[in-house]
Amino acid sequence: MANEPITKVSDVLYPRLQVPDIDAMESFLMDFGLSRVHRTDDRLYMRCAGLAAYAHVIHLGEPRFLGFAFAVNSREDLERLAASEGFTQIEARAEPDGGWRTTTCDLDGNMVEAVFGQDVAAPLVSAPVRKLNMGDRFDRIGELQRIKPGPSRVKRFGHLALNVADPVASLDWYNRHFGLIASDRINLAPGMPAAIFSRCDRGAEPTDHHTILFASNMGAGGVSGLNHLSWEVCDMDDVHAGSEHLAAKKRSHEWGVGRHFLGSQIFDYWRDPWGHIHEHWTDGDQLDASVPAGDHPLTIARVSQWGPDMPGTFGRTISPSA
Repeated sequence: MANEPITKVSDVLYPRLQVPDIDAMESFLMDFGLSRVHRTDDRLYMRCAGLAAYAHVIHLGEPRFLGFAFAVNSREDLERLAASEGFTQIEARAEPDGGWRTTTCDLDGNMVEAVFGQDVAAPLVSAPVRKLNMGDRFDRIGELQRIKPGPSRVKRFGHLALNVADPVASLDWYNRHFGLIASDRINLAPGMPAAIFSRCDRGAEPTDHHTILFASNMGAGGVSGLNHLSWEVCDMDDVHAGSEHLAAKKRSHEWGVGRHFLGSQIFDYWRDPWGHIHEHWTDGDQLDASVPAGDHPLTIARVSQWGPDMPGTFGRTISPSA
């Protein structure tokens, strides 16, 4: 990864999933903490509390992961990508927020969109950070802390994890085209990563510990595809209250609540009606581009700082009714 990348993307925008029942998927995502922005006969757009016009796109059809989108920083970045091998010509987006895009497929066949010029949305006013009295810092004096029951307050789409044939080759491809860099590697043996956490390169500006996790597909029976999708919530109360709300709605729980070792997030994972894993998380690590990648043994993959160990089903799309 010695050559300068074609672009350095700023973040992920949204995933695209396909499901056979949009009504059922909308119901799940509302329980998860998202809200409807736009809907047609064959497509659903759901948003979070942040500036993105939407953070999840659902298509009607047989259940599968279709791909995801990156935000690029300029029209020039978009033009450089569109001029690269394997990318489409720039086209106006037929989406509610407009803008332009070019698309390609990665080494495992996942569609990747690069997007620029889309409209932003006014942030929702219902998701302030709650004041806390912890340690020697007391930010809530004379105010009672009362958590309203209901779905988590979801801020944004934060990252995704992909099961891939070769994590090293995948990161190299994403680095060359989009500038992603390694944060941590989980190694089968020295120099043999089974998984790589990667982040956007924003230079001196801190960003999430990982934007994409590339995991070896051997843990998924040799099948490449979606491992999980992840949304940042406002605080720890949102993780726990959201978990209680999803449980009350009889949704299928996968893993949590706990705190990851790599990335440090407090996490909770749930499956939608077709087995795709959706994560709530908060309090993740922030790194700038100067922080070098870490190397860790395979045993760390199942370890949480606290909370339950990772279940054997994690990272595979398995229907909850199967």
